[in-house]
Amino acid sequence: MTFDIVQLCDINIDVIDGDRGKNYPHQDELLEAGHCLFLSAKNVTQNGFLFADNQFITQKKDELLNNGKLMRGDIVITTRGTVGNVAICSDEVPYDNIRINSGMLIIRCGDKIDNYYLYQVLRSKWFYNQILSIQSGSAQPQLPKSHFLKMTIPMPNMNTQHKIAGVLSSIGNKISVNTAINENLRLQAA
Repeated sequence: MTFDIVQLCDINIDVIDGDRGKNYPHQDELLEAGHCLFLSAKNVTQNGFLFADNQFITQKKDELLNNGKLMRGDIVITTRGTVGNVAICSDEVPYDNIRINSGMLIIRCGDKIDNYYLYQVLRSKWFYNQILSIQSGSAQPQLPKSHFLKMTIPMPNMNTQHKIAGVLSSIGNKISVNTAINENLRLQAA
């Protein structure tokens, strides 16, 4: 099997920043419950989303923001502090209104790339090693959008992408179930 290695800027994706304008939520505007989940780095882990420590914003604040609103199927990657954690906004995500913070990017796939395939590539060790080689900032590591777009991925045909995504998603689901069982057993033993 042969396929091309391509830069992210050369494939059919939109890369969307979070809102950074004057309406960006201040710490005192983040709530324990509310209309829109406002993601923090705690919510995007090496294993996908974690919704144990959530912060929300009001509907009014949500409507004031321009960028950074997630849609089903979107991929999120952390770009500041803890760089390179990746999650996908699948149908299993229990929130309909979600926004990223300014230390994240949304990747929205077009019709030439399978979003689950890209998700699996972005969370691979191979891709993470690229991040380590190009991230900037010594005090607080960063992955600027311009650097992210120059990173490369393997780009097989769509049929192969679907097959790879299916196999890796199935394995990932089994790992998630086993992790949940182990956590449950650990809690029962405590």
